[in-house]
Amino acid sequence: MRGRFGSIKFRVVAVVVLFTLASALASVTLSLRHFQRSAREGLLQSAEFNLNLVAGVVNRDLDALGTLRDWCGVDSRVSAYISGASSGVANGVRAFSAMNGQVQLNRAYPYLLRTVAVSQDYQRILQCGSGTTAGIPLNPYTINRLERLESGLGTRQWAGVMVDPFTDVGGSHILYTCGPIHQGLGRGRPAVGTVFLMVSTAIVTDSITSYQLPEGCALWLTVGGESFALDGSLSPIEAPASSSPTRDATFNARTRVNQCAGADGARFLSVSCPVGASGLWLTQTISPKTVNASLQDLYGSQLLLLILCSVLIGAAMLWVLSRSINRPILRLQSRMEAISQGDFSPDPSIEWDNELGDVGRGVNHLSQSVEELMKRRLADEKARQDLEYQMLQSQINPHFLYNSLNSIKWMATIQNADGIAEMITSLAHLLKNASKGQKSLIPLSAELELLRDYFVIQKYRYGGAIVMTEDIQPGLDNALIPRFTLQPLLENAIFHGIEPKGGAGAVALTVRREGDALELTMTDDGVGMEPEKAAALLSGEEAGPVGLFQKIGLNNVHRRIQYEFGPDWGLSIQSEPGRFTRVTVRLPCRTDGPEEKEEIV
Repeated sequence: MRGRFGSIKFRVVAVVVLFTLASALASVTLSLRHFQRSAREGLLQSAEFNLNLVAGVVNRDLDALGTLRDWCGVDSRVSAYISGASSGVANGVRAFSAMNGQVQLNRAYPYLLRTVAVSQDYQRILQCGSGTTAGIPLNPYTINRLERLESGLGTRQWAGVMVDPFTDVGGSHILYTCGPIHQGLGRGRPAVGTVFLMVSTAIVTDSITSYQLPEGCALWLTVGGESFALDGSLSPIEAPASSSPTRDATFNARTRVNQCAGADGARFLSVSCPVGASGLWLTQTISPKTVNASLQDLYGSQLLLLILCSVLIGAAMLWVLSRSINRPILRLQSRMEAISQGDFSPDPSIEWDNELGDVGRGVNHLSQSVEELMKRRLADEKARQDLEYQMLQSQINPHFLYNSLNSIKWMATIQNADGIAEMITSLAHLLKNASKGQKSLIPLSAELELLRDYFVIQKYRYGGAIVMTEDIQPGLDNALIPRFTLQPLLENAIFHGIEPKGGAGAVALTVRREGDALELTMTDDGVGMEPEKAAALLSGEEAGPVGLFQKIGLNNVHRRIQYEFGPDWGLSIQSEPGRFTRVTVRLPCRTDGPEEKEEIV
């Protein structure tokens, strides 16, 4: 099964089928997105057109009612009676007749429940309208219910929707507005009363009875900062949790199209149209499901057709490939499996007279030479590493001998005979250690003895101005480290750290075990160095005229540790110019038994 699905034939067929599917799917997706945008634009434009039609019908009635409100506010008969300037029953009848005539002639009279004109002290009242005989009578005892409607005073727009204050429990909703009644003409005329208009919400709901509302959509009425669902009656609803305008084009510049999110996180579009200057807004919501509903069936049929075509194309490609290249590919695959198992004998049967035959001849040629090449490469690599390691190891002896003899020369020059015996003894120990054995790893205790002998020589050379302290964690005497690991660190600390600042200073050696790692740290209080120079010391690329014995120090130790233990181990340098240099050697913590310890005399 794995060979079948991993074959070139299967891959070619899969690529062709997937490419066909991807291309067709991308084409269909782009087309459907275009259709989706068109459907969205169509729904938005249809909603805006329908809302504008309804808004126009409602606005004509509301404009007529607004005209009635303004007439009541300026008619001399009404203002004269309300202000008390023409009191008496006859004047009241005359004012009522005038106002009632205007009310009954108004085109929105069937929806006008009450038109009430009252004085500022609520003592004089005029009332007419289609609903004055229903509900709670308006009299001096109930006149204070009008105070609930005074929130709209001072604006010419409709103030809001509320339950009719002159109905019993469970009353219907009304639209209301109010305006001042002025006395006299001209500017600065005083307000002597207020006119209230209470209108049935049927003025809006009757206009949407034939409204074609798509499934999943809703109609809202917004007035006075509150929104109501128009579902046969007015039901208060919560405002969307978020709303942001879109860039959709509209016929009317005042139309608003917003992307909204409900309290439940559902997203939808809203199209809002103003009802003239009345302060009312009609809104239709559009759910994404409504936009996508018309495309789901089309997308499903297109996708099914794509899958069917891709399967047919794949079957045709499979038949062609099976007849042309399937058998040669299987033979080549079998031959490669044999080579991977160690069978490098040539197979003439895979050398056909076509392009795959060229591949077969290449495989046979490869099988004849790969084994020899692998053996030669392994042998060369091992020889190269052995030779390089021996060269690195052999560099230590002349380097060390040169510096030791040079120190004795300086000692003999500075003083006649004092200390020479101790220096020669230390040098004898060093020479013996450098010349004995071929073991690359020695115990830490042996390396410390070598380091102390070397420090004796340097101590006499600098007249005791250099101090070395040791902080060795107990139990690490048998830990194995490469031969001549610490001496180059001490040498560099003295010659490149302490000597340039005058020849006096301190060197501290710290040995710790951290988990499975052994860390040896040499710190001096010398002149320090820049980070670039520290990196050059480890890479062997230090700039400037550097002599042979100076150059092989830290880089030599670093490379020998990496050859012995791997690239994750070696040296690291921390330094601050003018303050200190800290060299840390990090290598695996391995121990040696007492019987294997190499004695240093």
